[in-house]
Amino acid sequence: MAAIIADPTALAPTQAAWDSYAATLREQREILLAHRVATDQRIRDQGLYALHSQEASAFAMYVEPRQQYPQFSLPVMPQPVGYSWGLPSPDFLSYIAFIDGAHNYRIYGKRSNNYWSTLQLFSSFWGEGKVSVLGHVDFDEIPTGKEGSFEIFLGPNPPVDDDRYWVKLDPAAANIQLSLRETFYDWQKDQRMELHIETLDRDENAPLHFDEAELARRIDKARRFVEYNFKYMIDAIDKVMGEYQSIHEVPYLNHFQSPDSAAGQGGNPLAAYISMIYDLGPDEALVIDMPPVEARYWSFQTGTLWSQTTDFTYHQSSINGAQAVLDQDGHFRAVLSLQDPGVPNWIDPAGIPTGMCVLRLYKFKQALVPTVTKVALSEVREHLPSHTPVVSLQQRSAALAARRDAVLRRYGN
Repeated sequence: MAAIIADPTALAPTQAAWDSYAATLREQREILLAHRVATDQRIRDQGLYALHSQEASAFAMYVEPRQQYPQFSLPVMPQPVGYSWGLPSPDFLSYIAFIDGAHNYRIYGKRSNNYWSTLQLFSSFWGEGKVSVLGHVDFDEIPTGKEGSFEIFLGPNPPVDDDRYWVKLDPAAANIQLSLRETFYDWQKDQRMELHIETLDRDENAPLHFDEAELARRIDKARRFVEYNFKYMIDAIDKVMGEYQSIHEVPYLNHFQSPDSAAGQGGNPLAAYISMIYDLGPDEALVIDMPPVEARYWSFQTGTLWSQTTDFTYHQSSINGAQAVLDQDGHFRAVLSLQDPGVPNWIDPAGIPTGMCVLRLYKFKQALVPTVTKVALSEVREHLPSHTPVVSLQQRSAALAARRDAVLRRYGN
């Protein structure tokens, strides 16, 4: 019979870890409320939501994983309407799994009607120091069988059968992060792949439950993630604001910045990220102009200053290369505005007047920085080609209904 502890506070390791975790949440909330960006009520509200939504990710990524019982899950990325961090793409299902580099694993499934996917292996996860890339799998390059079936073997040593697709693991890395991005380019056609992972050499007595010391260690890792991630967001906002006391005073808003790579922080090493902080009034618009680009994938999307992806189920808050309507000269011209400008390439920020807009490029020949022109909403068509189609309210409604159905179908809702 299990021993009964009369005083629950006697569980010193977990109690100390929990107290520290709670203190960190309080501290981060106080920092947010005292920050100069919090003078904007809307931005403050978004920040409070972002702060507390991290708790779900912290548990899923640092407390829950059993490295010998891995599973691909969607713990950190957007659901049809939900939380996110790191500005994940509306075109991706971003799966996360954690494995032990000393063991052997098999990833398998079928990818019929699947546009493209990538798999990255990282030495650790967000908030655990510098994240190094241990391996990369481009699904364009792996062998596929009948109905798109595939196998990927991972382990410290290659399989006996040399014909198998194998990724080497570092046996000293006990918490390797697998990051699999499944791309949906044509939302009406592309379908989810069948995806599985199994441990081929699980220890017979690999624990499913943690003792108190291990649970305390994991709670502390969750605490460090919340602390690190929130500091990262605050630092990014401070970098944009400089010496200005209000985000709305910053003179270089509404312009895309030079390409960046997030490979060192868990981003995809094949990608370039070109971002802009936008700031709009209700009767203003940004006309975005991007010359022809060659890439396996590209998209524009919006999000909050706190790197939370804008709702993409009920709003056309993102447009990718398969959805875009290109002009006769091959340029992609879009309008970012709070109100519908009646053009096909409307990027709708879902009522958020100050936020982020990001261009993602994957497997591209050249990273282009789009130009941006701020105009009155009533003058948008003066800055677009004369052949730009007019999208009626009925057409927009039908397009949004199709978009909603595609997203909900993707997520099984």
